[in-house]
Amino acid sequence: MNRYKNSSGFISYVILIPIALFALFPFYIMFKSSFEPLSQIISSFHFFPESWLYLENFKEVFEKYPISRWFINSFIIAIIAVIGNLVFCPLIAYALARLEFKGKKLLFFVVIATLIIPVQVLVVPLYLMLAPLGLQNNFIAVILPDLVSPFGVFLLRQAFLALPYELEEAAFMDGCGRIRSLFKIIIPNALPTLCTIAVLKFMWVWGDFMWPSLILTKEHMKTLPIGIASFQTTSSLVPWGLVISASVIAVVPIILLFFMLQKYFVRGLTDGAVKG
Repeated sequence: MNRYKNSSGFISYVILIPIALFALFPFYIMFKSSFEPLSQIISSFHFFPESWLYLENFKEVFEKYPISRWFINSFIIAIIAVIGNLVFCPLIAYALARLEFKGKKLLFFVVIATLIIPVQVLVVPLYLMLAPLGLQNNFIAVILPDLVSPFGVFLLRQAFLALPYELEEAAFMDGCGRIRSLFKIIIPNALPTLCTIAVLKFMWVWGDFMWPSLILTKEHMKTLPIGIASFQTTSSLVPWGLVISASVIAVVPIILLFFMLQKYFVRGLTDGAVKG
């Protein structure tokens, strides 16, 4: 039995390591290219840069563009959106998982149905609804559509259903109400799922381009994806060194967030996966 386990583990590593290297290779190319001059980037492929101390691309990015401002804008929008999801998604999911009311199944069906609607379909209706309210070049217009995630509601509902109802019954017998039970019993036991929602929502909002690019047109209001896209001017020569360096700056928060919460991430996606 142990021999079989060892051989199956070895085969798994043989398969997974090349896949992991293949997936990480583009990130390495982006990282090493940020330390190369444009002439070297577009001329020929080198596995290593001539010098890891070549920082002119990063220096030029900060000198030519307000990338610090764009970084702060993206961070503010993403953090508020994450907080909104961590507040509203548990409330909606708890109602769908534990409460009984008319239209409950229909409401859950609507939540699931929104998952199959492409984001591009919602852009024009959102713009027609928010632009007349004077929310052009306003972070509120970018944050509002991301305050609640249907996928987050779905994940939390499944996680709540997987928790034994006896936990709540014991809390009710001790005098807890619904709200106190939610925050004292249910949410602490669904922490991995909440962390997963936080990571996924932060990644989505941080990298969102289409909707913010329609609403945020002023230079000082741009987010990082919009700002990086503006590097490509009418000139036929794209400053790839600057684009790549700015992209490295943009992915750092995502990588740090994932490594900080990775132990919760997979567990959060699988909690309640078999519960209907």
